[in-house]
Amino acid sequence: MATTTPLKDLAENFFLCSVCLDQFKEPKLLPCLHRYCRDCLKAVIQSSRDGTVKCPMCKQKCTIPDTGVEGFKTDFHTKSMLEFIQLQKSFKKKDLKKCISCSEMKIATAYCFKCKNFLCNQCSQFHMKNPMFIDHQPHILKLETMEAKSLTLEKLAALTEDPRCHIHLKQQAQLCCSTCGNIPVCVTCTYSNHRGHDLHDVADLAKKERQSLEMKLLELNKYKSNLYELPKKVNLATRELSDNVSKTTENLKMQYDQEESKLQGKLDKSTNERETGAKDIGERRRHEKSQVDFNREEELRKVNQKYDQIVETTDRKYDKEFEDLQLNFDQIESELLSKLESCRGNLKDLEASKELLTKQNENKLKEILHHCELVIKRYENFTATTASILASNDEWTDAQCIPDIRSACESLVQEMKREFPEIQSLSDFVISDITKVTVDKVTIVEEEVSVVDVEGVVAKRWIITGMTGTKDGGIVITGIISRSLNSYIAIFNSKGKLTRQDRIPVAKFNSACYCSTLSKFKVVTVTWPDEIGIYNVCDGSYHKRSISNVTSMWPYYSKVSCVTTDPINKYIIVGTISRYVYVFDYQLNYDYTITLPGIYCRSTDITVHRSHLLVTDYYDNKRAFSVKMEPPENMLDEKVYEFTKPTHDDGDCRPFGVFTDKLGFIYIMWRGYFSGKARCILVQYSQDGRQLLTTRSIDNDSQCVATLESDQTEKLLVVTRSTGKLYTFGLETT
Repeated sequence: MATTTPLKDLAENFFLCSVCLDQFKEPKLLPCLHRYCRDCLKAVIQSSRDGTVKCPMCKQKCTIPDTGVEGFKTDFHTKSMLEFIQLQKSFKKKDLKKCISCSEMKIATAYCFKCKNFLCNQCSQFHMKNPMFIDHQPHILKLETMEAKSLTLEKLAALTEDPRCHIHLKQQAQLCCSTCGNIPVCVTCTYSNHRGHDLHDVADLAKKERQSLEMKLLELNKYKSNLYELPKKVNLATRELSDNVSKTTENLKMQYDQEESKLQGKLDKSTNERETGAKDIGERRRHEKSQVDFNREEELRKVNQKYDQIVETTDRKYDKEFEDLQLNFDQIESELLSKLESCRGNLKDLEASKELLTKQNENKLKEILHHCELVIKRYENFTATTASILASNDEWTDAQCIPDIRSACESLVQEMKREFPEIQSLSDFVISDITKVTVDKVTIVEEEVSVVDVEGVVAKRWIITGMTGTKDGGIVITGIISRSLNSYIAIFNSKGKLTRQDRIPVAKFNSACYCSTLSKFKVVTVTWPDEIGIYNVCDGSYHKRSISNVTSMWPYYSKVSCVTTDPINKYIIVGTISRYVYVFDYQLNYDYTITLPGIYCRSTDITVHRSHLLVTDYYDNKRAFSVKMEPPENMLDEKVYEFTKPTHDDGDCRPFGVFTDKLGFIYIMWRGYFSGKARCILVQYSQDGRQLLTTRSIDNDSQCVATLESDQTEKLLVVTRSTGKLYTFGLETT
């Protein structure tokens, strides 16, 4: 690297404090190599509450020394360059200065760094020739050097006097103490304050430090192109995201127009068939009545009463046929109108999902871009600082500054290595198909497809508390190991055969464990009282955290009671025995809290459905209802709607499990008295949740309900709590 860099080549802002925007005053150096005025840095660290401070320039966090701002290193290198700049300004203005030798106010023509004062022309010549000033002569700066702007950092370093011992301020330093951070010491210190320390000749130490720095610079510059290319990748991904949003919006509009046209065509066809049927009935009515009238006229005197009865019978027959026709088409048109309304609602939900995903992806891309800009600023400051120090070619500067540079380089290299592979995925997203709502209905087959014993549940003294299906057709079951400080998680195939089992240590006996599908090979679990974890079904690895450590919003009395996931928005939602439901991202970071309506309310089971949260409350309200999936500041404290109970008797009928199939039909398990008998029933509701479609009796020991996709079909699963029965029901779409 060149060592003849003129001072004028350094950027003007290199000597400006980014806080006060003025030239540095007593500059202090942070570990990231950014420097600030002593008083400016003191004001910054006064607001710290955790003993750390973030660099105002690059946001890198560092620990505040016990002695406060005085504990940060003074940047003597920058301080000496600022001294030169002040001299340069004085020479440019040709100020009258008091000469140190003749004590007269004259135009200064030189400056002695040994005397640290100005000299007039006559005195400077005397200084240069008189033997008594022989040790001053290497430290005299001539006016013409300043005017020619030919002074380099190396020449400036040669002019300045070697530092003095940090303890014996009148003694010149001869050595550097590596034990104390390469500080300058005199020979006297080697027998007193620095006795037994690691002492080095400054030339040897400077050479060693330079060689070490050059290796670091080579490593750093390997990632320079990667760092400067990253913003281009972010901007490209942002443009692609915008294009995909436009295409998705256009596709949704086209799908809606097609569905609306198709349903409107069916409505028009129904209206025509209604009118044609009514006209046909009227024609046949008139024809038959005419024939009856003719016969009646022939035999009027004899059978008048008989034919009056025949006319009444005929009217009743065709009135009934006409009424049936009207009822049939009323039902058909009602269903078509309901589908059209569902189609509109689905379009609205998909538009909302699209906007939310777009905003999330844009925000993540902005975060990455902002991070890149900060790293680039750090890199540019690092290279400018390094070039300045190396250009000075001063051994003392090298010995004291290069270790700080190498230390800052370590974290900078790691940041520059960072690839951000998620950038490309943020330019795209997937939402559901709008046509799914046009399915007429999903029917639970009259008889269950299969009933099997889940292997080992009874023998192992397991109690089942949670169940979910995996993407590859497997079944995950979690629960309690009776009288044990362990919960369990087990993987079964669709026949109930155990394929994998692992134990999860818990804080107290009989701690319940609940689960929900997270991705193809991962399941999220929550375990009483406040543990949340992610389990890999392939290798059995398990990563867990305490919710009370993740967020300060977790009350001491709260306990988990259920869990579900929102794959569109990539959320994990945890229900509790209180009215609070907690939302986390897929990395188990807390996001926000949903407050359920009503003072006395808890979530026995939850699931996400079209930007709403479906909740069953078995213990307090004995109700099933839906709330909007929004943070408290955007949400009214009220129910969106409440599900109809499967009995007219509002007695002890309680919901305990809720799930949806892939088409959006809702299933809720209820336990209570039906027709005077204690039973469990499974109720199917419409896609908007406002119509009760079908009911079905199930095992009284039923605990969880879920769905499982297998061979391009979807099946409904119900598992019992302690008897280990797995019921499989087929779902037929029409």
